[in-house]
Amino acid sequence: MLFEQLLLSGVSAHPETGRVRRNLAAVLALALLGSLAAPAAIGCSFHNVLPEPKLDGMYPGSLSVAVALRNAANKGVVDAAVLDAPRNVATLFMYTMPRLREFRKVLAGSAVAAELPASFSLGYVESGLWTRYSQSAGNIEDKIHTDGPSAREAVMLTGEPVLLAILAGDLPVERALADGLILIEGNETEKAALRAALEDTTPVMRISNR
Repeated sequence: MLFEQLLLSGVSAHPETGRVRRNLAAVLALALLGSLAAPAAIGCSFHNVLPEPKLDGMYPGSLSVAVALRNAANKGVVDAAVLDAPRNVATLFMYTMPRLREFRKVLAGSAVAAELPASFSLGYVESGLWTRYSQSAGNIEDKIHTDGPSAREAVMLTGEPVLLAILAGDLPVERALADGLILIEGNETEKAALRAALEDTTPVMRISNR
């Protein structure tokens, strides 16, 4: 996408030059995002850089997941620092997007990769960011910053701190589901496959925190 290209254009082998170019690229990307139209009622609010994203139109159940996420952070179940990190394009680009791509690798390495739905959308309730993971013969592809799930597509709603804790082996999938930190929507086969993939990857790969 264009905003990713702007940010990627700021990468330089020279430390000082690269720093200036990254800052300039981030400013340009923010300006671009500010000029774009608002997202659809059910879609990605990644353009929104306000402190709190609007949850009412993200997806049914997103508000309850957000409340559970805040409660878990307050109790130390998940990393509050990740939850409370600044929500802006530069931060999401530097930290969240690489982790989402690492999650694709984790899914691909799962023993149940071939059993995953043909596609499912992962939504982060704290930022409104949607990512689609597509699967064919166990090969996984990702598309970050989509407009949300398509019709009849399986959905996984959660927060970035939850996924990090699960992949680090610090939070059992069963507890995350019981505490409302993850909401999986789809038919029974899809829901079972997504849960099995999460359980199978724990704690195969640790995706580091900031």
